[in-house]
Amino acid sequence: LKVELKDGDDPRSALTEADCAAQRAIVGSLRSVWGKDLRIVGEEDDDENSAAAMEGLTFEPLRKDMFDDDIGETAEIDISDVTIFVDPLDGTREFVEGRIESCQVLVGVAIDGQPVAGAIGLPFPGGYQETEATIVYGLADMGTGTIGTPLARGPFPLDRNIDGVKYPRPHIATGDSTADVMTASKESAIKAFGGSNVIYGGAGNKIFAAALGEVACSIQHKYGGPWDLCAPQAILTAMGGRITDLFGDEIAVYGPDAVLKERRNERGYVVTPSGSEIDHDALVAALQRTAAVQKYRDSVL
Repeated sequence: LKVELKDGDDPRSALTEADCAAQRAIVGSLRSVWGKDLRIVGEEDDDENSAAAMEGLTFEPLRKDMFDDDIGETAEIDISDVTIFVDPLDGTREFVEGRIESCQVLVGVAIDGQPVAGAIGLPFPGGYQETEATIVYGLADMGTGTIGTPLARGPFPLDRNIDGVKYPRPHIATGDSTADVMTASKESAIKAFGGSNVIYGGAGNKIFAAALGEVACSIQHKYGGPWDLCAPQAILTAMGGRITDLFGDEIAVYGPDAVLKERRNERGYVVTPSGSEIDHDALVAALQRTAAVQKYRDSVL
């Protein structure tokens, strides 16, 4: 696959043909049903070839019956209040490096700036290309479900982290960033709650890992944009988990100026699953006591 770097100095900015093809398939399918009135925000919106490539394509019908038995009658929702956030390949760097088990496709639905529904596609369950994809979907206050290969993750650690001597619990998930704020956050969390640090790729994958109970918490100091969070946040909430930014405030990245002007994506996130060994508020408080987190907060607020 052809690979480009959006930022020549950052391997995490990799853009592949897979990203662009997946975005065209997702956006094209949605447009075929709801037309141009539906607001769709995708990570690869800058791909100049996408619009032209979608012209003349046909798409399989989308299923609309996933929660019919649960929802019943609902009030009409104005399409102008709805935004779809699409990350066609969360974990592009991991995809390029061959760590395909960390790759996900994220489609989230926000209404009035609040994530309410999401679908997470796992194209390579268990890291195998031959296996049919797993799709996990969820609706806030309604629950979750799966399609395709049965979900083989959670509520236990991944095989690579199962060794209790090497990786004592509770497990604190982060990426491999060496930023001062992340180094301090990991050290602070372990000092306060014990356990060990386990590495996960992909912004959405870390949230999903916490939602499933694979880890006691996930911490990240920044992410690309709302397309990284909308779907996994909705599913996390449907599973009873909790998410705030690094400083304990509500995630508020779904507005039109939240990323470009207000840099709210640089406030990161802290995630805990339902029944976590680590109390969410206590974790946030522990992070706030560290000098590096305080310095980082001053730089982004």
